Amino acid sequence: MIISDLVDARILVELRQCGSFAGTARVLKVPTTTVSRRIAKMEERAGLRLFERTSRKVCITEAGEVAAHEAQRMVAAAETAELTIDGLRAVPSGTVSISTPTIFGQALLAPAAAGFLAAYPECALEVDLSDRHVDLIEERFDAVVRVGPPENDEIIAKPLGTVFASLFCGPKAAGCANLDDLATCPVGLMHPGMSATPSLHITSPEGHVHEVSVQPRMIAMNPWLLLETAVRSDLVVVLPDIVAAPAVADGALRRVLPGWHTRRAPVHLAFTSRRLMRPAVRAFIDHMSDVMPGQLLP
Repeated sequence: MIISDLVDARILVELRQCGSFAGTARVLKVPTTTVSRRIAKMEERAGLRLFERTSRKVCITEAGEVAAHEAQRMVAAAETAELTIDGLRAVPSGTVSISTPTIFGQALLAPAAAGFLAAYPECALEVDLSDRHVDLIEERFDAVVRVGPPENDEIIAKPLGTVFASLFCGPKAAGCANLDDLATCPVGLMHPGMSATPSLHITSPEGHVHEVSVQPRMIAMNPWLLLETAVRSDLVVVLPDIVAAPAVADGALRRVLPGWHTRRAPVHLAFTSRRLMRPAVRAFIDHMSDVMPGQLLP
């Protein structure tokens, strides 16, 4: 047989898709030499080249397309069998691979993850904290948390709530009573702004957006660094509410201009329905849908 086993089949399918020996090796988590050797063996058995290689790219041949089509059927049949067996189990089991933005994951995911692991002892979580836009399908995540509006109609987006960023200060700061005060306060930002004179777009409780030129004394992409600095200084800082909430509850921070916010964004859990969903993944999605709205505003 040209395709000796499922390893061969998965290599054929991935190599046709990504056109790179190294990329295929990364996806399948095997050495590049294994991919190269397996392809060479299949070509030897076929008596034809399945892929044309140059120093810059790998292109599938007509014979390779025939082999890859059959390989796709083999992989699909194996996955269907595995998922069917999973579905027969009374208790969800196996690893659920997820990705979340760094700040969301660090601020909110731990209680939800702990609750899920306690409720489903035969399940495990593989968590990627990343601020890059991960590809749910190509990188084979079971689900990803995304902040912002859904952007792909092929992906199911389950709303979890809304996150806000607002203004906060510590006990040493005078704070601000209005927007004029904010323009003269020492400010800490999470971004440098787009001009020599940074400005904040801040939204009133009535929904009116105002642009205020500010005087940043500190710029840091890490919100916990800004938080700790605000507690010890007179800075008024922009923080995600989910990061500031524990310090506000403890009295270490107080909200500046209550009811106003500098950013508002929806949060959703994205997953695909292109293949059958494992019970463990369904259990995780249901768990997040139950617990996250209680930690986020509608």
